[in-house]
Amino acid sequence: MDIFPDYYSPYLFAIAFVALIGAVEIISLLLGNVISGFLDSHLGDYDAAASGHLNQFFHYLNFGRVPALVVLCLIAGCFGLSGILLQHLSVSLLASSLPNLLLAPVCLLFSVVCTHYLGKALGRWLPGDETTAINEDDFIGEMAIITGQLATAQRPCEGKFKDKFGQVHYLLLEPEQGKEFKRGDRVLIICRLSASRYLAEINPWPDVL
Repeated sequence: MDIFPDYYSPYLFAIAFVALIGAVEIISLLLGNVISGFLDSHLGDYDAAASGHLNQFFHYLNFGRVPALVVLCLIAGCFGLSGILLQHLSVSLLASSLPNLLLAPVCLLFSVVCTHYLGKALGRWLPGDETTAINEDDFIGEMAIITGQLATAQRPCEGKFKDKFGQVHYLLLEPEQGKEFKRGDRVLIICRLSASRYLAEINPWPDVL
């Protein structure tokens, strides 16, 4: 009997990736060079203005809320476990495996959604990670850069800022009535409008900041 049939291959590979990352991170910690910190610093320097939609996708996956390696492990782990479970159910109930060309994209989509919600939960409880110590109310008073195309009152667009720990955050910003923001504008976050939207104004001290 084949313990690991071929139809499990992509999902077992994903699980093996999670195990490998865990082992490498442990070795890295022992050597004093945390790989997740290296990845986070490079992702933090990613230029959002070059691809706003891609940055929104990163934000959805909670890059910036939890360490990058945690996000990658969540995606791979959810993908691997869901694929193995569905293939096992298919073989048990239908006596036949599902084609991975159809199943793998479904599992990948499932893993993205799971990573979004699991990452949010982990972001609140992960211990010992200074970069997650700032909460949404602390965004007020920060200077951000507009990375979306255009924002007007009631029609926010994406912006980003780097907090005191060096972690980059992405959020929706809008100006007061009658004003607008364009890509590249530096703006001051002045209050929170909802769970995801903030009111801002054009940098009032352009000669200083």
